[in-house]
Amino acid sequence: MSKNTSILQLIFIFLFFLCCSLWPKSESSKHPHGKTEKEADSLSLKKDSALVTEGKYPVTKEDSTRLEKRERKKTEWEVFPEKVYRVQFFATKYPEEAQRVAALVEGQLSQKTYIDYKVPYYWVKIGDCETKEEANLLLEKIKALGYQESWVVEIKPKQH
Repeated sequence: MSKNTSILQLIFIFLFFLCCSLWPKSESSKHPHGKTEKEADSLSLKKDSALVTEGKYPVTKEDSTRLEKRERKKTEWEVFPEKVYRVQFFATKYPEEAQRVAALVEGQLSQKTYIDYKVPYYWVKIGDCETKEEANLLLEKIKALGYQESWVVEIKPKQH
């Protein structure tokens, strides 16, 4: 008798799962957003209704300014001298502190700052001076800001 009941139980379990798999499902249970990937039309979304086609991209003033700067940098880099002089004025083990000081001094002197990492310090440098005399003038300005332990370094820029 127990053999027959176990066979009947297995048959009922099989039928139960078979019925569950054939039971019709509602739209919301198929996909959390209501449609399956094949049925979804991404262009029907409000955000995607303003489609920009190739050749009709509206160039904003910000875009053109960024492109001009990129082209200008490329041109300047191509004619950049083989060596430049910079003033090394700050070192720290903390990258956030190096970025903060670099931004502060860059704002005060309107000169480009650079951060180099050589274990274990972040070295903050300023300037792209073509002559050592020009770098010495910049060094005096840096010392006037309170960075007394500063000095001039010669840099060979990387060619890209």
